[in-house]
Amino acid sequence: MRLAILTVPLTLAASPLAAAGFDLPPRAPGQWEMSIQVDTAAMPPQIIKMCLDAETDKMLNTRFGGMASQMCSRQEQKKDGDSIILESDCRVGDMTTSSHTVVTGDFNSAYTMKTDVKMSGSNAPRGVQAGMPAGPNTQQTTINAKRVGECPAGTKPGDMDFGEGRVMNVRDMPEPQAVK
Repeated sequence: MRLAILTVPLTLAASPLAAAGFDLPPRAPGQWEMSIQVDTAAMPPQIIKMCLDAETDKMLNTRFGGMASQMCSRQEQKKDGDSIILESDCRVGDMTTSSHTVVTGDFNSAYTMKTDVKMSGSNAPRGVQAGMPAGPNTQQTTINAKRVGECPAGTKPGDMDFGEGRVMNVRDMPEPQAVK
């Protein structure tokens, strides 16, 4: 069950949903450590370690970028000094999202990605929706990623380590499906 709950942070870490479908620089090959903090989550940051090579980094962007192009009516990318600004409007089932992401740093050693999302509607069952607050909800997610060196012995490109012995390879993940 906990691994299923980690699917969203996994997706964010691997190829952030807010950044899916955008033209971001490739990350340097090696072991990356990502700290994912969601402002509405009453828990410490999720730490994910990932072994990347050029092929798996590109595969992640392609896999999740295709899903984003189906769900998003607007995706804009621009450069502002040393920052990359990403904006998108997307629809997932009955939920709409509008996101603003600022990416700073470089993709060779470390970067930070801060995403503000406004959500309205819900994909929750109707009975659950009745108990949810009305109006748009907002959430901020911060991903701090840093390259910590070469991939450890025994790991292969695409391996994601969630801690406590939970490892999954991105090649084994099912293709993402857009919610209708």
